[in-house]
Amino acid sequence: MDIVSTDRPKMFFRKVTPADSSEIRLNADMIRLLMVIDENKDLLQISNEVGMDTSMLNQILPKLLELKLIEPVKKKNRFLSKKFLEDLRLNLSQAIGPMAQIVIEDTVAEMELKMSEIPGRQAAELISNIAREVPEENNQIEFKKTMIEIMKKNRL
Repeated sequence: MDIVSTDRPKMFFRKVTPADSSEIRLNADMIRLLMVIDENKDLLQISNEVGMDTSMLNQILPKLLELKLIEPVKKKNRFLSKKFLEDLRLNLSQAIGPMAQIVIEDTVAEMELKMSEIPGRQAAELISNIAREVPEENNQIEFKKTMIEIMKKNRL
């Protein structure tokens, strides 16, 4: 069974301490993968981080599951809304002018995300990355303050 597949939704796993503390044998790849598993990283992020292709993940993940060293985590991906992105654009426009949309799109691309699928958990990182493009420090600070308030309203 393929755990990692392009037609499946993003999957998340977390490390767990096995109830049975008997001797567990792990190979180097299993250890490498286990070290980067984090319930806030999907398998694509993990794969990129450890440099494993999907066939290798499909071999190792079932073993880690069987050993009860990891467990799946059900996450509902909450993406940034169109309203949030529009507020982001408007606030950035006040700081840098008409290039705001281009800066946002470039920053999203640099983060290897899609405009329509920016996880809410990455809103702060996105804002921080975009703020670097604001030329004056006072404008950067004002932009961040405004966006933090918007994030609070959106419960991000």
